[in-house]
Amino acid sequence: MAEYRYLANPDPQWENYPHNLPPGTPICGMKRERKPIIPQEGLDIIEYPVKGRGGHDIGIRSYTPTGKSDLPLLMYMHGGGYVLGGLENDDSTCRRIAADLQVSVVNIEYRLAPEHKFPCGVEDCQDILRWSTTKDGTSRLKADLSKGFILGGTSAGANFTAVLSHEAVLENMQPPLTGLLFMAGSFCHPDVRPEKYRDRILSVDEINDAPGLTRKSIDYFAGKYGAPPGDVRLSPLLYGFHDRLAQKAYFQICGWDPRRDEAILYEQILAENKILTRKDVYPGKPHGWWTTCPTLESSKNWLEDLLVGVKWLLSTED
Repeated sequence: MAEYRYLANPDPQWENYPHNLPPGTPICGMKRERKPIIPQEGLDIIEYPVKGRGGHDIGIRSYTPTGKSDLPLLMYMHGGGYVLGGLENDDSTCRRIAADLQVSVVNIEYRLAPEHKFPCGVEDCQDILRWSTTKDGTSRLKADLSKGFILGGTSAGANFTAVLSHEAVLENMQPPLTGLLFMAGSFCHPDVRPEKYRDRILSVDEINDAPGLTRKSIDYFAGKYGAPPGDVRLSPLLYGFHDRLAQKAYFQICGWDPRRDEAILYEQILAENKILTRKDVYPGKPHGWWTTCPTLESSKNWLEDLLVGVKWLLSTED
């Protein structure tokens, strides 16, 4: 969208990355890893497998406030271009949501490409979503979905969120999702942008100098993942409907991000379909910067915005 091009003016800290970062700023690369759980007072953090549709184990890490039950549930899916990432990416974020908002959080260790190409990752997440609605799922997660049932993720995980919310409507999943959480999301492969939206999705062609994500890296990850560009499970913008997905949706959108325009567009489409939406837009920030440099003041502010956003998703407030 031409009117949003100004959002790509780089934040001074991120221009000429990493040379303008404050001295000593830790830089966290996107890795495939699982570390031993560090206990935290007030939270029960455990890992266990759930059987997927092919009989394989899908690892999850759950975070529940100690001694609590009948909690709202947030199901979270990490980013990494379908190729990288794992439970550690957003472990600290999941802890904050669970502890501060008294929510049961489940963090999914879905299978990654290229070893497990499309649709393995999204199907793993769908299997956990379905399981979370069963008696076994709600019991183990100490959840009461009538108090809130949120699906969300970052980057590839936000893409899965859009896909699975549509699929949940198609299969009449009960209970339905109440909230959606999109952080630096992607919603359509650049090669299959609908003609009516081509003049509204420009950033994927124009932003080629940002750290973290460019059109070249988008194409690289898409190749590893192996999904047909026009498959709605990769390009959920192409579904024939966008209503009934949830009551509310909260977006966090990075200004210096090739995926910026499609996220802004998708928020507008959901709002047009009578889903209550809120968004926070971060001018000059690259794709998922909070994961790369979580100690920056801007990353701490991002986390506070996220907590406010999730609290809104759980509230009766418009």
